[in-house]
This record gives sequence, C-alpha cells and structure tokens, in this order.
Amino acid sequence: MSESKYESISRLENLINGHQMDLDKLQNDLKDQAGMLKAAFENDAAYLEAHKDSQDAIKKKKGEKDRIIKEPAIAVLNEKVQDLRSQVKEERQALSDYLSQYFQESGLRQITGTDGEIRDIVTSVRLVKQRDVRQD
Repeated sequence: MSESKYESISRLENLINGHQMDLDKLQNDLKDQAGMLKAAFENDAAYLEAHKDSQDAIKKKKGEKDRIIKEPAIAVLNEKVQDLRSQVKEERQALSDYLSQYFQESGLRQITGTDGEIRDIVTSVRLVKQRDVRQD
C-alpha cells in the first residue's frame, strides 16, 4: 500500500472515530434530555389522565380489530396480506442482493428499467460494534 494511500486511510479512520465519538456524545445527551422531557409529562396530572384514556381507547380498538379478524372472510384476507408482505420483503432482499452484485461486477450506479426509467443504485452503510464470537 502506498504511503499516500495509507495516510488517506489513516485520516479517514481518524475522521470516522471522531464522528463516532461525537455521535455517541449526542446520543447520550439526547437520552438525558428525552428522559427529562418524559419526566415532565409523567408529572402532569392532566397528561396522565389523557394518557390513560388513550390507552383504554387503544385496548378497545384492539378488541374490535380482533373480533373482526375472527370472521372467516376477513381471516383469509388477513392471511393473504401477511403472505404478500412476506413476499415483498423477500423480493426487496433479492433485488438488493442483485443490485449489489450488479454494482460490484459493472461498477455502474445506474440501471435502466424495463419502463425506460433510469434508476440510481443507492447504498446505505453504517457502523456497528463487532459482536463477540466465542468458541467453545
């Protein structure tokens, strides 16, 4: 690896680590401030009463939904909807895999659809902590 490439990667690592530290601090500040805001709501009697009323309404709504879902025609429709959602999720994953492979093999970030529309290939990258891998 050339020295300039090493320096560039090193600078990027420093930038990434700096931004990760900033993000961690912001997330901690957000957690603290959100906790104080939540406490302010929880200490207000009118809010607590309204919250209880809304929870009761949610329970009633769920009960009615459960009653409707038990009807045979609605149960079949619900099953179809769940199946279609599952199929959509699987198709999205397959499309994502194919787009990743297309980009790796072609280097192109655009593809023309069957409708003639040009679409951009967008990637999303994030940083996650490495999981401990224990070998027994």
